[in-house]
Amino acid sequence: MSTKIAFLGQCHTRGYAGVPRDLTFPQVCRRAVQAQRPETRVDLVLEPYEHPFELPRAVARALRTRPDVVVIEAIGWLTVRGSEAVDLSRLPKRVRTTWQRVRYLRSAALQVMQKVPRASGLIHRVETSALHVMRSLIPRYPRSTPAEYGQSLRDALATIARTSGTTAVVQGPGAPNLDLDGRSLAPDTLDRYRTLAHLARTIASDEGALFVERWDSVTREFYLPGSIKPHARGHAIWGSLLAEQLLAAGLV
Repeated sequence: MSTKIAFLGQCHTRGYAGVPRDLTFPQVCRRAVQAQRPETRVDLVLEPYEHPFELPRAVARALRTRPDVVVIEAIGWLTVRGSEAVDLSRLPKRVRTTWQRVRYLRSAALQVMQKVPRASGLIHRVETSALHVMRSLIPRYPRSTPAEYGQSLRDALATIARTSGTTAVVQGPGAPNLDLDGRSLAPDTLDRYRTLAHLARTIASDEGALFVERWDSVTREFYLPGSIKPHARGHAIWGSLLAEQLLAAGLV
């Protein structure tokens, strides 16, 4: 017996420096479910979205894989940061989506790094330059308000509801890391996170989706130092929590 779970989110689903993919919460969830249901093989689909405006399209792509469950991560940070859009028309046609652009540019950066002596200082300068180029090419949408994010989430859940055999799950945002440098935080960061958490919970209820509350799972030691990204122990908490909720709901 097999179950396919599609995860929609940002770097939390794919891994990053300090947390490799095998330690991310989707992988933790998969292992926890299989430990409780040895007869079930859990297959994962990772479908990234970089801005709330991209969420409905990400859902459409995920549904093409015919998942049994679609887990949407409501990310509070996406309602806090943002700027104006840039023109991406000069990029190759096959790298028009945000994730394709990031992957394409990271690949190009890696090729450059492989031709540079492996001195740490040079690698740092190459990585810094590559990131600068990448940021200039990734679309800089206006900061999404919680209401705009909520509408994108509602549209995504409505699409899933029309898909026979697929169940939607919404994960609320965890509490933000308020220990960041003050310049990285909007004055109303906590309020925006709380608003989005309430909105995601309400919309999930309205649309008949399972809601996984993650707010109280976040402690002061949950995030990597100076980062909005959880450390591996944080991922272990989120993955175990999600597995517990999926099992309790009979979705896996």
